[in-house]
Amino acid sequence: MTNKRPKRKKLIFYLSLSGLLSIMIFFIEWVGSKESGSLALFADAGHIFADIFAHLISLFALLVASKKPNAKYPFGFHRFEVIAAFLNGLLLIAISVFILYESYMRYYGNADVEAETMLVYSLIGFGINLISAGLLVGVSKTSLNLKSAYLHVLSDLLGTLAVIFGALLIRFTGIKQVDSILSILLGLFILKTSYGIVKESIQILIEADTSEFDKEHLLAHTKVLDGIHSVPKITVRKLTSGVFSVEIQVAVKENANRDRITFEIHKVLKEEFGVPFVSVEIISAAILQKLDSLTIRESEREFGHHGHEHGHAHDHKGKHSHHHAHH
Repeated sequence: MTNKRPKRKKLIFYLSLSGLLSIMIFFIEWVGSKESGSLALFADAGHIFADIFAHLISLFALLVASKKPNAKYPFGFHRFEVIAAFLNGLLLIAISVFILYESYMRYYGNADVEAETMLVYSLIGFGINLISAGLLVGVSKTSLNLKSAYLHVLSDLLGTLAVIFGALLIRFTGIKQVDSILSILLGLFILKTSYGIVKESIQILIEADTSEFDKEHLLAHTKVLDGIHSVPKITVRKLTSGVFSVEIQVAVKENANRDRITFEIHKVLKEEFGVPFVSVEIISAAILQKLDSLTIRESEREFGHHGHEHGHAHDHKGKHSHHHAHH
């Protein structure tokens, strides 16, 4: 279950190309909405404007996330991708609410829609959108950030397809309200896709347990090692799609080779599971109960510290003294 992420340069290239295509579609559909008087086409253009902004956020996140971990940021910058996806989702929600409001207002008005012009511009937009979706479909499975960019493009694609059908309906039935109904459907579709992105991003940011990581598989690998008594705790943090950090607590028998166990766990997590951040705690089986009996002292948050001062000072002879002060 090795998790190989595509090279970042490839992702950046695909995302940039897709972004440029989105800019083209935006201008085509914006001009088309002016020419035809179609709100559905305008809604699609508005959605694509958000799509351009989303591409910029995603691109920025990809560049920042490639920076190496350091002392201040020990897990690197992968969460920037998640924050980008979260912002993309929020932006989509705002766009969908705007489209729904405009559609409702327009439904009761007397909108004049030129079906032929609407059809021509939506067909051009659809063709370019199809290329953009094709670029991102493969890489979208590797990153939540790219998944959100792909969902933007996919919802544009389906939106534009709806506009094409709408233009044909208006052309053959003459019912102008079709344009507003389509805009409402488009707005609801955007709302649904964006909710999923926001929800998943929040789950990662608050470090909810992830079902994506196969803990049972890891447990099976660990329990077969010589000298293992039990595996009391496995904590998995999802940093972004496909990138995890794992903390594992292992209780060992009296004569166990601790170094070998530590090495084997690191090896399996890094080489087989593709986990870059591994922490292994090895304890004797006898200490397990003692650890469980420890209580956590409440922190004094309102005072901005934890009620524990840890100081170093020099006495008058220049010797180094060390003291703790507990409140």
